[in-house]
Amino acid sequence: MSVPATGVDTPPRSNRVARRRNRKVADIVAAAAEVLAERGYHDTGLDEIAERLDIAKATLYHYFPNKEALVMACMESVGAEVNQQLRDIADNGSGTARDRLTALIGLQLDIIVHKSPQMASLFRQPLDWPQAYQERIRQLQRDHYAIFRSVVREGIQRGEFVVEDEAATIHNLYGAMNYVPVWFQPKRKKDFSEMSEAVVDSLLRLFLPPGAPT
Repeated sequence: MSVPATGVDTPPRSNRVARRRNRKVADIVAAAAEVLAERGYHDTGLDEIAERLDIAKATLYHYFPNKEALVMACMESVGAEVNQQLRDIADNGSGTARDRLTALIGLQLDIIVHKSPQMASLFRQPLDWPQAYQERIRQLQRDHYAIFRSVVREGIQRGEFVVEDEAATIHNLYGAMNYVPVWFQPKRKKDFSEMSEAVVDSLLRLFLPPGAPT
């Protein structure tokens, strides 16, 4: 008869199973996001997602009952995670509004250009998606916009930023940031850092008085 080991903490099996499941779900969502970004909603199929993961299509159904549920999980994963990262910066009480806007722009560029370009593509092409997805994407976009706007308004109230038309200025900021993946083609690893610094400096000028140093 074996004697149970003492003084050793063995993680419950349920915890290990949950971690494995979470990792698998994350892998599936990431692969699905890549396919969606490349092909759009209507041309995305579970067969290709399963092939990229080298798993059986039946395995996908074990985690997601249908394509619609998987797509919604992609949107939630992408949008909610990005918005939370940005919100953490915006809600940080230390530093000036200018410091936080600089950090927000830098993080946005890092995400859509460097770390997860396929994620940016996913949210740039929602027009051919069913109405239910469009509504959720618009809500995530509104949340994203509100994070930047809150920091800009704080800067205006504190006198750090000077703008004649708040809405137009923020739209210019958005347009410039989200267009970067279209024109930027890095050849070296340091190219991204150089580009990001240049873009941040340029966009900060939208909010600073004429002649103010960036």
